[in-house]
Amino acid sequence: TSDTEEDNSDEQHAFCPDIHREKIIQMMVNHLNAHPMIPGYSVPTRDRIRYWAVKEMYLYCVKNELREVWVYMWENWYRPGRWELWAHSVHKDLPVLQTTMMVEAHWCKIKNNFLHHFHKPCVDFLIWILTAKLAPIYYQKL
Repeated sequence: TSDTEEDNSDEQHAFCPDIHREKIIQMMVNHLNAHPMIPGYSVPTRDRIRYWAVKEMYLYCVKNELREVWVYMWENWYRPGRWELWAHSVHKDLPVLQTTMMVEAHWCKIKNNFLHHFHKPCVDFLIWILTAKLAPIYYQKL
């Protein structure tokens, strides 16, 4: 019976439990998009971004006792040689597609949060929204 119990426990063992998957994916998205030209979570240098990303993932895995997840993340995503394949921070410039997406997201936020009642706002009103309403949100993120 002990062999059967071990087999059942192996079947129930999850490499990464469901409750952690979304958080880990979100951290990886943040690590992917971190770049010296984009203000955000870490000191804006390539090396400091990598240090921050590795430390954040490692501490999360240690805190939640996800040893196997950390080994997988290190070997396949975060170790030297792999990090350079996917992280935007290793490149001096941002990809055009990435900057286009950021600009589109910026204007989508403006339209949905501030201009949803105005079809064709005056330029002075738009400037007021940018400086008085939107800029403080971005300053808080800095």
